[in-house]
Amino acid sequence: MELMLISGYTAICIAVFTILRIPLNRWTVPTASVGGLVMTFALIQLLNYYHPYSDTSRPYVATAPAASSVTELVAEVPMTVEEHNLVAWFHQNSLLGLNKGSVAEVTFDSIPGRVFSGSVRMVMPTSNDGQALVEDSTFYPPPEASQPRIPVLINITDPRYSSYSPQVPSGSPAQAAVYGKEFHHLAVVRKTLLRMSAWMNYLSLFS
Repeated sequence: MELMLISGYTAICIAVFTILRIPLNRWTVPTASVGGLVMTFALIQLLNYYHPYSDTSRPYVATAPAASSVTELVAEVPMTVEEHNLVAWFHQNSLLGLNKGSVAEVTFDSIPGRVFSGSVRMVMPTSNDGQALVEDSTFYPPPEASQPRIPVLINITDPRYSSYSPQVPSGSPAQAAVYGKEFHHLAVVRKTLLRMSAWMNYLSLFS
């Protein structure tokens, strides 16, 4: 995401410098560079808080009974997983921007160029840090290599997904974005970045 934002800012700077015929010297280039870093950092922080993004999302097999135990990364989450649902794992600092009923969008690696609309069905504020007590009353330290994430159940409501769902096996990698009501104009940036990620999935065809 950061690379996409920086690339976009660089393209805008080149266009402005060319159109306005601004000379490239020791004043203009550093000013544009520092301004780009500040703007990019501020934009990323606002997007992550108000319109969070998850690069770790996937559908799960629906089992009976409906309440199943879903395990991914470092959290074990009891929740109902049904058809057209997937679990997205968000960083904990995005928790306040995740609310039930919020508009969401999903793109699958296996369906390049397609983005499907949906909504947040459930937010589960749990991680392995809160499940460290075991039968022998021993607390295991949290893993240092990865930050625990918050699982969010997203219901894909887009009618177009029905024709693709048979081709999406359980566990297929996906990316998801949730759009908050505040700073709604920034949602355009998040939507653009998500669609760029969907288009980038075409490149995997050549790997």
